[in-house]
Amino acid sequence: MSRTSRPGTLVLGPVSGAADLVEAIVERIADGALADGDRLPSTRTLAEQTGLSRGTVVRAFDELAAAGFVASEHGSGTRVSRGAAQAARAGARTRRSDGAAAEASSSSPLSEPRRGRSPRDLRPGIPDAALVEERAWRSAVRAAAAQGLAGVNPWEEPSPTVRAALAGHLRRHRGIADADPLLFDSSRSAIAALCAAFVAGRARVGQSRPAAIPFHMEDPGYRGALLMAREQGLDVHFHPVDPDGLDAGCLGETPAIVFTTPAHQYPLGHRMSVERRVALVEWARRTGSLVIEDDYDGEFCYGVAPLPALATLPGAEGCVAYVGTSSKSVAPDLRVAWCLPPAGLRREVGRWLAVHRRGPSSLPADALGGFMASGAMDRHLARAARVYNDRRARLVAALARECPTVDVSGVEAGLHLCVMLPGYDDDDVVHALERAGWRTRSLSSQSARHPVSGLVLSYSRLVARDADSFAVALREVLAATSLG
Repeated sequence: MSRTSRPGTLVLGPVSGAADLVEAIVERIADGALADGDRLPSTRTLAEQTGLSRGTVVRAFDELAAAGFVASEHGSGTRVSRGAAQAARAGARTRRSDGAAAEASSSSPLSEPRRGRSPRDLRPGIPDAALVEERAWRSAVRAAAAQGLAGVNPWEEPSPTVRAALAGHLRRHRGIADADPLLFDSSRSAIAALCAAFVAGRARVGQSRPAAIPFHMEDPGYRGALLMAREQGLDVHFHPVDPDGLDAGCLGETPAIVFTTPAHQYPLGHRMSVERRVALVEWARRTGSLVIEDDYDGEFCYGVAPLPALATLPGAEGCVAYVGTSSKSVAPDLRVAWCLPPAGLRREVGRWLAVHRRGPSSLPADALGGFMASGAMDRHLARAARVYNDRRARLVAALARECPTVDVSGVEAGLHLCVMLPGYDDDDVVHALERAGWRTRSLSSQSARHPVSGLVLSYSRLVARDADSFAVALREVLAATSLG
């Protein structure tokens, strides 16, 4: 068989899932059965050979490609990448090897992490940037750099290319038509600008201003929004989280600002029901209020249909501000966020941007715009959703197996889920897990008035075998931790 022919079969041994298939293929690269430039069997052929579903094989190929072991070219199939054999022989793998090392260790999961190994981080907020197609991203960066320096203030004259690409992205992925976004360096800056604009707008038209404008948010909720509201001197009101989302009936009739994460409530992960969405928009229209919709990870749904953004509902154009960010879909170090304010607040939001200069740097923004315009962003989101779905399913299954008495919420969307721990001090659990080599976040730390005990866990960077290792560690921590 020539090195560039497509092998009909691979000797892989028994495989039971995507992770096993990935590991088996990397081993075949390491032992020389597959060399740089060799074609892999098609996903259909491998599915028939292994007995796995074709979707499982596709997820395995996606993971191999994300790690750089293979590359796919239209019309040429999938080949082993240049340098893959050397990397595999040197011990490189698609996922961090510390998960396997932890399982092979004879020490208990409750023992101190092995010297020199950092705790594995399951805290929410960071996606797996390794899933971004490196060639496409580098191409977008080179194209942005080749444009040269524009010599303008990016917060005053953002690139029309970026805004056009974002408009197309929002239309395709969130159903928002005719978007004309303002660019920020973070969602927090956008939230601060909207709060300031709402306050200034009411004062400018001569309306009497109460001692402090109410700011409604769910509790537990996003602490960044709370900080921005307090910075603006707003009167913050906390509402216990409801699985159906914020209930407009508890907001009163005073003009106010409402902050919500309806696609995947942070941190509990509930999705706001259609009825609650419609009621919230109607309330805002009636009372002259502003709803800030933070759609921080709305691109990712698993086994459920995506719900429409609040900004797409009838009547929302005058009272709903849409805020999005690249920090969950691509990487937080880009520092590119966007905002679609209601028309009546757009000038005030623009004025805040000019004063505070909180727009993104031009180069990463232009690179992101090129990445979107080329179609690479759409491909990335599709692949990332498949990988995240696999990691999510592994974690949910491991928790059900090792900790069957705990409830898990927020599994239908986003990049994190919650493990509910009633009766436990979740801060004690977090500290015990860190001693065992796991960084997590307590759910109570995200509450201001209505603390709920639990863990907020990200699965976005979860090593395949670490799902089981973490679930075992949690079981042993809970067994050793006293109930409150």
